[in-house]
Amino acid sequence: MFRNTRLPPIGEEYDRLLIGNRAPSSKRVSNPCKDCHTVGFMAKVVVFGGVIASITYMWYSGSSLLAHVGTSTVSSSSISLQNPCRTARNETGPVHPPDDYQNIPGSLEMFVENRVVCPNQTQDDLQSGNIVSVSPDVWERHRKRQTGWEGNGHGRGLIVFKRGGSGSTWFDTLINSHPKFDYRHEADRNLFKRGDKKELATDKMRKFLQGGGTCKSKAGYCGFSISPSKHANFVDWSKLIRDTGATLIVFVRTNSIKRDLGLKKKIMLSKLPQRCKNGSSYKPGMEDDSQCVLSESVEIKTDNNSTNKNCFMSSWDLLDTALDSGVAFQILTYEGMQQNLTSTFDRLGVFSGWPLRSFDWSSNVKTAKVSSEDLQTSISNYAELEELFKEKTCYLNMLHSKAQQISPLCNCLV
Repeated sequence: MFRNTRLPPIGEEYDRLLIGNRAPSSKRVSNPCKDCHTVGFMAKVVVFGGVIASITYMWYSGSSLLAHVGTSTVSSSSISLQNPCRTARNETGPVHPPDDYQNIPGSLEMFVENRVVCPNQTQDDLQSGNIVSVSPDVWERHRKRQTGWEGNGHGRGLIVFKRGGSGSTWFDTLINSHPKFDYRHEADRNLFKRGDKKELATDKMRKFLQGGGTCKSKAGYCGFSISPSKHANFVDWSKLIRDTGATLIVFVRTNSIKRDLGLKKKIMLSKLPQRCKNGSSYKPGMEDDSQCVLSESVEIKTDNNSTNKNCFMSSWDLLDTALDSGVAFQILTYEGMQQNLTSTFDRLGVFSGWPLRSFDWSSNVKTAKVSSEDLQTSISNYAELEELFKEKTCYLNMLHSKAQQISPLCNCLV
């Protein structure tokens, strides 16, 4: 019987995923096939009476499956489970790394489809266009075959990496409106204190994600958002996620020019009376209040360093932190939520196991946009930016974007 509701997702090259974290120290094993190309590792978990009775670690290379038990290695053909990450990698043809300020190959599909990024990959894989990802449905079918985890009814922790100005407050307030969830907007404000020692802050997050501590969800659906490099750079995310079995999400605003505009509008919003705001965001319907009106047009800095930094912080910083954790994670986008709220939350539900279907998300919207989708009417120095970006394709496309359009990842690491 394969079942363990707390084991993290199974993906490609699992030695870092389970060994040393899930197995007792006396059961840690080494790769029995060091001289050949090892493409996968998995664990057969036998549960008896609700308790793990045994764990058998298995390495496989190519079409051969090697089972490692204690210090003995035996071959076996009794288990044949398709690894979706390996399949996706084999189906991917050669990719030429993009030039500076060009779009990263495959990133648009990854954003549009809210794909799951396979574990144990690097920023180099992402920048070169060789990152491997699969659809949430494919990933979840594989996970159920591997662990027997059924999703609904088994609460699991949820961690969302995000940055300010990304529209994440909209996402956070929506998901926290669900009556079964206890979801905290910005854990550094609503779960631990910024002055807490790192051990205490990490312990609070760990207990919360496991359904204990201050979590108020009776079903165990406990989650939070966090800006990892800004407010939690002391956390070993790899260990925390593996210790708790939490699901990792990266929430991005794909248009970094609009994010820069959003940050400037956020500063303006902070100066408005409290009645105009819901947290740090604008309340719907407040434009008729004369003291809640925001200026239509703002100026955006035109130096390369500012533009590149904003591009990095919008997406690359979050994706790099997630990749460093070595676990699988899903990508959600602000623009995707604008296009279809229901589809975005349905895909999140598939990956996370949270019961997100059949909930009226639209009726729970408590925040409003503060700037137009047409940047020409929102940026006072639009023509100056257009001239600056004429040789920088991805930035220029973001500037010209008028609809609720998802932008590919830009190669701005220069």
